Amino acid sequence: MNTNAFRLLCFQNLNASNIMNRKDLSFDQLMEIYNHIGEEERHFNSLELEYRKLASHWLLVSLGAIGFVLSKKEVVPINIWILVIGICVAASVGILVIWYLDMKVYHELLHAAFKEGVKLEREFPHYLPQIRNNMIKSQSGGDIIKRVMLYYFFSILLLVFIANIAVWMFFPEKLWWCSGINFISAFLIILIFKVLRNNSIREF
Repeated sequence: MNTNAFRLLCFQNLNASNIMNRKDLSFDQLMEIYNHIGEEERHFNSLELEYRKLASHWLLVSLGAIGFVLSKKEVVPINIWILVIGICVAASVGILVIWYLDMKVYHELLHAAFKEGVKLEREFPHYLPQIRNNMIKSQSGGDIIKRVMLYYFFSILLLVFIANIAVWMFFPEKLWWCSGINFISAFLIILIFKVLRNNSIREF
């Protein structure tokens, strides 16, 4: 069913919520709506998968770049530890941007479609398989987003940890300066964790 046909179906039935309350949808109409919701879910889920692949590639490439810099320090024109810090900061910012696009853009769109599917299954339990409701029951809190959030968080945590080691290697004699950088990094990590966690709450 294409988008125009779906809109026409909704227009012909005027108010979908009232229809569901009266339960006067025909079986064919119900299945058309159900299948359309599934198509929307698959579309946004495939987009999210690509962003998560991109985040994995971003992390691996940054670690590879750090390894290359450390193994080729004789040909690097600047201090290798400054370069390592720069790579870690850039990679962390990049992963945060990917997280935002994944979780705050496309996952919100996926969640909107999934939530409508959940409502439809609860409204017509005798006609529709309870796939989405069983998925909710199988996950603590009803969503996998908290586990996905941890992947992004630990990726950033690893890069920040490497950056802090590089700070100590660059200024080994400046104890207080390095300790201050470590304190600021710890504060930022806690802040990032809270932001990611608070943006990982979903209701069904």
